Amino acid sequence: MPPSPTAILTALTGVYRLARFDASGFAVLDRSPDGAVASFFAALLVLPAYALLLLLRLSGQVDDTPLPQLVIVEAIAYVVSWTAFPLTLHRILTLMGKDERFPGALTAYNWSAVIQMAVYLPATLLSASGLLPAFFTEGLVLGVMMAMLTYQWFVLRTALELPGLGVAALVMIDLFLSAMITDIADSLL
Repeated sequence: MPPSPTAILTALTGVYRLARFDASGFAVLDRSPDGAVASFFAALLVLPAYALLLLLRLSGQVDDTPLPQLVIVEAIAYVVSWTAFPLTLHRILTLMGKDERFPGALTAYNWSAVIQMAVYLPATLLSASGLLPAFFTEGLVLGVMMAMLTYQWFVLRTALELPGLGVAALVMIDLFLSAMITDIADSLL
């Protein structure tokens, strides 16, 4: 059952506050196991923007690929991308004896994807539009990506209460998994 509009708005308010480096945003999130499951609804909210970014990224590269193959491969990659890091994070936290922090961390991590996409999509569209010089838009996209990694670091650090370097390693693991999933999906097209 999808979360109520009030629950969605509350979660987005929390992760927006986290985006402003206000750790109190974490307190308004539903950090229960049910809240963690409900946070996967964020994948549906992000899906239209993701599809648009996918069209931009793959335009002209997959002209020979049959549409059903493209849709199936990318749909599977999308699901895997939403589950690979959470599964990895759960295992790492279990090994560390901090698995009680997992539901809250997952809730914050998933809902923060909506905020990240709300910032990343306009920057990428502006870059693809050609309205501004490439050096400017490439710098803008790079800056947005660095800001998103910093935001993700803050979200996980707040949720897990781990040292900054350890959280940076988790962010790098997530980045690696995302790149690997994208590369594997691209190789199947």
